[in-house]
Amino acid sequence: MSTQSTSSKSTPARLQPANETNVKRFHRASRRQNGKHRRQLPQYPHLHWSPSTCTPANVQPAPSDMLSGLVLENAVLFNATKKVVNPPDKLFFMSFMAGFWVGLGGIAAISAAGGVPESVRSQWVSLPKFLMGSFFAFALHFIAMFGGDLFTGNTMILAVGYYNRVVSLRSLLLNWLIVYIGNWAGTLVVAYFLGYLTDLFGTKQYRDFLDTLVVGKLEDLNWGQIFLRAIPANIMVCMALMLGIAARGAAGKIMALWFPVVMFVLSGFEHCVANMIFCSTGLLNGAPSSIGRLWYNQSAAVCGNIVGGVIFIGLAAHLMNHWKSPIFPPTREGTLLGHDVESTRYAGHVREMQSISNQQAGLKGDAGQVQEESDSHVEIGIESGDCSDNRGTNHDAESTLAFPDGGEKETEHGQPVVPPTEQSKPPGRFSHWFTRRTISRTPDAAKIV
Repeated sequence: MSTQSTSSKSTPARLQPANETNVKRFHRASRRQNGKHRRQLPQYPHLHWSPSTCTPANVQPAPSDMLSGLVLENAVLFNATKKVVNPPDKLFFMSFMAGFWVGLGGIAAISAAGGVPESVRSQWVSLPKFLMGSFFAFALHFIAMFGGDLFTGNTMILAVGYYNRVVSLRSLLLNWLIVYIGNWAGTLVVAYFLGYLTDLFGTKQYRDFLDTLVVGKLEDLNWGQIFLRAIPANIMVCMALMLGIAARGAAGKIMALWFPVVMFVLSGFEHCVANMIFCSTGLLNGAPSSIGRLWYNQSAAVCGNIVGGVIFIGLAAHLMNHWKSPIFPPTREGTLLGHDVESTRYAGHVREMQSISNQQAGLKGDAGQVQEESDSHVEIGIESGDCSDNRGTNHDAESTLAFPDGGEKETEHGQPVVPPTEQSKPPGRFSHWFTRRTISRTPDAAKIV
């Protein structure tokens, strides 16, 4: 009894093991989840996840400002499982809202680029493209950070779920169909009520710009050219979404979502949902083309966008984390997605930890010798993200940091893994590096907070 009370006093609050009530709650929540998803989501039996700290007990914790590798893929998988269980009416509503945001971004893009004088547009061809991309990119911010289902983004997210066998082919195709129709509905509402009835583009300068834009997209390109231009367009959009999920802070998400969209618009690539608003607005304002040419453009753009999202981003990300060579047998564990970033990050943490540890311990000389101190000795640890207080705006995706499959980790026999207490952990040589503690940046530096 005295031993337990002593250990509880000496262990900081964040290192206290999960109590029995919390363990039972997590266990009940996991049983309520679909058993198929628990079996099919990627499992890591060599990891022991701790509900008290939301970090693995025997590996380096994920950085608090970004996700990468298997953790990033698990976040995408979590989104995929959520998207396929939405009822059709909610899915249509979410896709309608995404089309509405794309429509607002398209109206702003036309206003910015069409306001450039024609003489300047003819001499500086890239200027109106840059202005269009700069304002159109905010549509993706609204979708990713507020809410919505975008057809081109779902091609990548659900493809990753299909590769990991958590999304069926029927669910994938049904989701794509409903989302595509919903995106069309949202963009048409904006094009008619805001781009046509309001007479925003009634001046000759805007009409000439819309004529040039629509003719360039619908009349000047053949099917093969549209298809090839559509592949990199969705590569950029899906890369933006992937980076947006990886970034855990609002500022990081905004930057990650902005640059790839500007790249694809500036390059002149074809995006099927973007063409919905641009071409519809132009046709409503009298552009010299037809509805038939619009569907001709859509048929090629949709196919190219699917190839870009499903293969070049979805399949590439899956293979980076699950590569199995049919020729060369693996000799050791290879690299994962974003490994260079992680290596640099942890190297910096290690250097900082060694520096502060030497300063606190008063070591002057050989940094490899460890001096034993009294109870005021400070152990330095990598500061990792806590699921309870470091959630970003994409909180559904980031909840997989703690439990990728919606519940606690289980052993082969189906029993939940209860995190060991600090006293029962083996005293590894470098175990003090991964302790969940922080240092107070005050003159009283030995205080643990």
